[in-house]
Amino acid sequence: MLLPLASYLLWAVFVVSWWAAGAGLGTGDLALAVSVLGIVGLAASVAASYLVYALLNRASLHFGRTRALLRNAISGLESRIGTAGQEALLPLTSAEEGLYKLSRGEHERSAVLWALLASVPIVGWIFLVAALWFLSRDFAKHCRLEELVLEDVDRTMKGAGLQGVSVRNVPVGSRDVLGAAVVIASLIELLSVFLLGPAGGLVLIYLTVGAFSLIWLDLSIRDPNSHFSFHSQLEPDILRSLPDSVSGAGTEGVA
Repeated sequence: MLLPLASYLLWAVFVVSWWAAGAGLGTGDLALAVSVLGIVGLAASVAASYLVYALLNRASLHFGRTRALLRNAISGLESRIGTAGQEALLPLTSAEEGLYKLSRGEHERSAVLWALLASVPIVGWIFLVAALWFLSRDFAKHCRLEELVLEDVDRTMKGAGLQGVSVRNVPVGSRDVLGAAVVIASLIELLSVFLLGPAGGLVLIYLTVGAFSLIWLDLSIRDPNSHFSFHSQLEPDILRSLPDSVSGAGTEGVA
């Protein structure tokens, strides 16, 4: 969080200084300071954008690993289900349908593209909010659909005479309220252009969006931790009952 915070503070000082210089509130030395701040802020933005890349890439790897894990678990159960009867066949069919919905419902987002957009000076914070909003919604949807599949896998395993897996809800919030707050605050602050002028209004919007983005970044780092912890317990449970189910998922991401 230090790099995003440094980037925000540097660009905050930059835009305020630029606004002051444009309003004739500074001296010639202020123009030089603004130029230096711009160069340093650009370097900080590029470095901070790596965090955006890391968060999106972490999500993509986890989603891919989860799909592989569930796919292999269902395949392993299919080979055991022949003599188990309807008690295991029905939840297995439901698990296959749930996995299909999970696979169709998850979209691959380019971590590189969003990191590049977030590194754009000043306006990159708007792209950052969009990326974090997409990320939080993707995680919330992933957890919801994954839980449905795991419930069916658990029922199938028990119906086939195997030890079931621990299924507990570990939701990750979509943070839609936070996203709506950013949009509403930005729209309200657009009215400030009548008091502060176009430049002053844009400066105020940047300060607000940037502050919300820092909060959202911290939440995006911490929110999935409980879900990852759940997976660190889930995979050994599946491995004990279906030894071949995790081996095929080992190269498709991290929990």
